[in-house]
Amino acid sequence: MAQLRRDYHRFVERNAEVIVVGPDDADAFADYWREQSLPFIGLPDPDGSVLKRYGQEFNLFKFGRMPAQAIVDKAGRVRYLHYGRSMSDIPSSEQLLTLLDDLNRQGERAATKRQTTDDTDDTDILRSCR
Repeated sequence: MAQLRRDYHRFVERNAEVIVVGPDDADAFADYWREQSLPFIGLPDPDGSVLKRYGQEFNLFKFGRMPAQAIVDKAGRVRYLHYGRSMSDIPSSEQLLTLLDDLNRQGERAATKRQTTDDTDDTDILRSCR
């Protein structure tokens, strides 16, 4: 979480929010977030409902949940998902930021295409009214 704390502002600059999901209850999460002064959202998931929704692996031999990172867009679609085998098997902030940049560019191109299509449609409508 140290890299997320360090780079949090870079995620925010890309119109992204960092949410960390963990197995602890709400009180334990609140205490940890307060002690560590973490700037991002902590979501307690003691019953594993978020774990199940995103298919995060649970490994008894590793004493709990395996790390997973997801990028979920504003519509709730998973755009990127990485399941780690250990805590050292997680993407770097740089990798996640590059993915966000790519997704943001794709979104901008799609919006431009929609705008161009919308403009063309309006022009066609105007021409047909003359």
